[in-house]
Amino acid sequence: MKRKFVSNTYLRGIDNYILMQFEDDNLDCYSVIKKVNSIDKPYISVRNGKDVCLLKEGFYMIEYLPKNEHYEVRVFLDEDKNTISYYIDVIDKIGFEDGKGLYYDDLYLDITIDDGDIIKIWDEDELEKAIEEDDEVDKEKYDMAYLTLKSLLQEIASGTNKYINNSHKEYIEKHFKL
Repeated sequence: MKRKFVSNTYLRGIDNYILMQFEDDNLDCYSVIKKVNSIDKPYISVRNGKDVCLLKEGFYMIEYLPKNEHYEVRVFLDEDKNTISYYIDVIDKIGFEDGKGLYYDDLYLDITIDDGDIIKIWDEDELEKAIEEDDEVDKEKYDMAYLTLKSLLQEIASGTNKYINNSHKEYIEKHFKL
């Protein structure tokens, strides 16, 4: 498993950013909103054969970490707070570590969503390797990861995931106070 701290995960090349972290009782999650102020170069991802800019100066990222689920939803937004893409990590747990803050333990499986369509399921090979070589990923966690993936795929297909369905622009405007 990979332990990821929300204060510095997915910020490569970003020189300056604003981070706001809070507990959201309405969504039953921890939320993290990041705004990129300075980045060495835009972060471009290739999706369906075309370049998609996920992060550059002025862009936002929201991370929803549900308290009672085994996934984390990351939303990439442009400078006008329009949603560009979703990246969902299947996780084991979330927690807090003294001096480092909020983290999640990544169980490798990921989903990317663009324009409402599932683009790809990522890193199944890493999960397979982890169950063979990693003492932290046992059969129970392996099975839980795939059950979580299956449930997420059903929620995405039926349009019922509350984190994906949240109005992200309004969420930033309500919670992100500079």
